[in-house]
Amino acid sequence: MKILFAGAGALGSRFGYMLFKNKEDVTFVDTWEAHVENIRNKGLKVIIDDVDLGNFYIPIYKPEQISGKYDVIFVATKSMQLRPMLESVKHLLHEDTKIICILNGLGHVETLKDYVKEENILIGVTVWTSGLGGPGILEAHGIGKIELKQVNEVNLERTLALVERFNGAGLNIKYSADTYQSIWHKAGLNCVLNSYCTLIDCNINQYGSYVKNLELTRAVLNEVTAVGRAEGIDVKQEVIEKNIESLFSLETGGAHYPSLYQDMKNGRLTEIDYLNGEVSRLGKIHNIPTPVCDVITLMIHSKEFINNNK
Repeated sequence: MKILFAGAGALGSRFGYMLFKNKEDVTFVDTWEAHVENIRNKGLKVIIDDVDLGNFYIPIYKPEQISGKYDVIFVATKSMQLRPMLESVKHLLHEDTKIICILNGLGHVETLKDYVKEENILIGVTVWTSGLGGPGILEAHGIGKIELKQVNEVNLERTLALVERFNGAGLNIKYSADTYQSIWHKAGLNCVLNSYCTLIDCNINQYGSYVKNLELTRAVLNEVTAVGRAEGIDVKQEVIEKNIESLFSLETGGAHYPSLYQDMKNGRLTEIDYLNGEVSRLGKIHNIPTPVCDVITLMIHSKEFINNNK
């Protein structure tokens, strides 16, 4: 079985390393030239829980350099890079290629349907964390889990066999009928913490220390919950609120600056259109007012514009 990671960033590198170490046939594709060259020439340097595990020579290419067909493709990009990446690797798909998508945000299934049949789309959510210590250097801590679901459960046996096989490498995947609910719960958390921490210029602990944080949180989550339920998802707002509150402590996630904050600070475009922006878009389809998410999306885009983010 040939496995491609379309995007060899923090999570792509971590999962790819885990499968490669378990003797799977793994290949990386990435567009970051320095990252590609370092892995190709020196191997992927893997540091887990501050322990240097060595360098691993996982094959890596830029999209225009790779050929052949792959049985499984993990898409591991930023949300706004999903379609461009799929365009660049579509020549690597065959009739039964499975695509595994565990990106942050909402709306990815519609994009994936332009490239593969619904029964070949595995949509999910993850709480694994990872990072890069520079080009070609994986730095990660702890363990995590993945929740996964096949969009159209035709010939489900192959997917369940994949889950079992990948769990042999430690990916800790759970096949779950509740995956869509989990995706919306995580998106709701990100719609609050990613957007507010970026606009207020604070970490998660500082956001939680504001005495009226729950009013801000509910202003967003009221809209997320209404739109999610209109989409047929059993969104439980109280669960999202508790998940957010659990991160306020410095012992959990309080010192963390969310990814959208980091993208903004580093001059990159953000994933806002796949968080609050997607809630706004779906709200219009269902005739549900989303004034808070509308304004947040515009404010984040205005900061991108003023900062000349790219």
